[in-house]
This record gives sequence, structure tokens and C-alpha cells, in this order.
Amino acid sequence: MSQDKTERKSGLAIAGFIIAILAILGAWMPILNNVSFLFAVISLIFGIIGFVAIKKGKRVGQGLAISTIILSVFTFVVVLATQSFYGKVADDVSNSVSESVNNFDGTNTDKLLESSADVTLGEFVFNPGAEADFSYDDTTELPVTIKNKAAEKSSYTVKIEAVGADGTRVAEDTVYVSDLNSGQSVAEKAFKYVEEGKLEALKTATFKILEVSK
Repeated sequence: MSQDKTERKSGLAIAGFIIAILAILGAWMPILNNVSFLFAVISLIFGIIGFVAIKKGKRVGQGLAISTIILSVFTFVVVLATQSFYGKVADDVSNSVSESVNNFDGTNTDKLLESSADVTLGEFVFNPGAEADFSYDDTTELPVTIKNKAAEKSSYTVKIEAVGADGTRVAEDTVYVSDLNSGQSVAEKAFKYVEEGKLEALKTATFKILEVSK
């Protein structure tokens, strides 16, 4: 009779315990913990059936059955905790990548102007050259000052548009600054090279920040 009970314990309680061990080992790993959850369900069922049978006096190994149930429940807790953790990590990485892309392509222009970059546009200047009848020595410029308000060293690309009185875009130009330390500012010049046909319109145009990227 004792040998028969031992064989029954080996076929149920031990099987459930082994499955529970496998479940807890895989519960810490992403993706694999989904399989561990299924294993834990199976081992829990084995443990409960084994425990009930032991209470009825049909099997031996109550301690093994209880251990199986405890391990199975613990696996559920670990799986849920790790999935929550890995899910949060995945969301943080996804948000970080998305934020970096948005900073790079200009989508976050308003946000960057609020928190990272201070861009000041001066007055458009036209300086006619000494040769009044020729334009080759004429110069133009729009002073642009960029200050890094971020806590870390940053580089910025600022796209500026010139808008005519009728609201149409006359021209656009881009200013690049690199490796500005926190709190550091730099003065640049935009619209230094202007098509002769757009010069008159630029003299009366309104200049606006079109896009800021980082």
C-alpha cells in the first residue's frame, strides 16, 4: 500500500511541483513569462487536486502539494509584477524615442521654445554696396539670437520664414547652432543670401519662427 501511495504522489504532486519550478524560473523573463503563467495554472490545478486527494486519504505528500500551490500563486504574482514593469519600461522607451523624433523633425517646436530654446529675431537689414548701380556688393541679414535654456548641452536648428503683407511666404532660411552649453547664447545671421527679385518684399516682410528642432 505504501509503495502505491508513493507512486501516486510521484505522478501528481511531484509533477505539479516540477511544473511550478519551471514556471517560477521563467516568470522573470519577458515574453517567456506568458508561458510561465500557463504553467502556473497547470501546476496550481495539480496542487489543488493533489491536496484534495491527500485530505481524502487517497494519496500522500501533503507538504509537496502545498508547496506546489504556494509556488504557483507566487508565480502569478511575479508574472503580473514583471509584465507591469517591462510594460512600463517599453512605454518609457517608446515615449523617449517618439520624443526624440518629434524634437528632431520640428513637431515639438512650441515645446522646445517653451522649455529648451529662446530664439530672438532682430530687424531685417539691407546695406547697399558702394556701387549704387550694381547689387553684387549689397548685403542683407536678419540677426538671430539663440539661447540654450535646457540643462544639458544642446544643438538647435531654427527655420525662419518671411511673410509678406498679403500673408504669403516670401522666403525662408535656416540657422544652425551646435553644442550650446546650458544658459549659453549665440548670435547668428539669417537671409544673408537673398534673390534679387525678393529683396523689396523682404524689406517689408514679417519674420516668424517656422520650426525649431533639436
